Amino acid sequence: MSAVARRRWWGALVLCGGTAFVTLPRLLSGQSVAVDGPTAVVLPSLTPALVVRAVGFANVRPLRVRVQIATSVDFAVGSLTVDSSFTTTDTTIAVQITRALPSEATVFWRASVQGVSGLGAESPITGPRTVPAWLTLVFPSSAGEILDVRRPLFVWKSARITPAAGPWTYTLEITNGGRPEQGAAGLLDTTFRAPTNLQANTSYRWSVRAALPNGDFVRAASLASFLINDPALPTTTILYQNFPNPFPSAASFSTCFWFDVGEPGATVSLDVLDLRGNVVRTIAPARDGVTQFTAGRYGRGALGAGSNCDNRFVWDGTASDGRTVAAGVYVARFRSGTGAPTFRRILFNGR
Repeated sequence: MSAVARRRWWGALVLCGGTAFVTLPRLLSGQSVAVDGPTAVVLPSLTPALVVRAVGFANVRPLRVRVQIATSVDFAVGSLTVDSSFTTTDTTIAVQITRALPSEATVFWRASVQGVSGLGAESPITGPRTVPAWLTLVFPSSAGEILDVRRPLFVWKSARITPAAGPWTYTLEITNGGRPEQGAAGLLDTTFRAPTNLQANTSYRWSVRAALPNGDFVRAASLASFLINDPALPTTTILYQNFPNPFPSAASFSTCFWFDVGEPGATVSLDVLDLRGNVVRTIAPARDGVTQFTAGRYGRGALGAGSNCDNRFVWDGTASDGRTVAAGVYVARFRSGTGAPTFRRILFNGR
């Protein structure tokens, strides 16, 4: 087919109701091509099934069929995710995509059919359609959770995929301060229960790596930490390491302080100091002015609040006068009663 004929073939690009398609001139032979596929805006599978229907090719065999899926409506070479050609004698052709389309991408598809003479037809462009996310973490959620079980059940989900491309296999990792604590590889299910107790009053994060037999994979990590809560009253008074540290991080604008007060309670102060020992910001007493703390655990978010941080005991990198301090190393100084102070190192990335 000549270049001029091809330009005539594609006709004019039209946008209608957010869907791009091509208006084609009607051929004298009455040949036409249509592609049936998922109609929902979000595809039900990473590997959709399409049906190509060729009309007006009754006496033309064999047929050369080409199916393309792209991430741009102009089907530029760099945007093609599927570009498959094959020969058939059928005029209704089922096409099963067998490689996962890009996660959360916007895609378009089209097909063309040619006879042995070179004459043929091309379908309108279908799209846009959205590819579902390959992998989503469900629980503990990225909003932060406070759990009252030491062996939580981790839950995630993957988008549907044809058996010809699967199955998914998963690797899960639980970390504490960036250090691996527990994990498992070769999982086929989308749930996993921690095999041993996680530490109480400790902040954890988790991630899952989902892989396909052809080597394609994706990794999802929790944006916020989750806390294993111990409802029993603490027996000692202690300041935990602030988190995230360094901060700010992708998930948090400020850093959180947790501390425990043992029986029978104590007078508590918590200050942020610069390296010269000057007080930059007082965290406790907080705005409520409370200095005498009963035995208990402080700094944790309330159950069901969607955060494992109590906003009374956070530092956002500002001094007492509201100015943002310089990036660098600071120190948290925690005092309980008349005992020796406890210090924790804080890394502030700056704004």
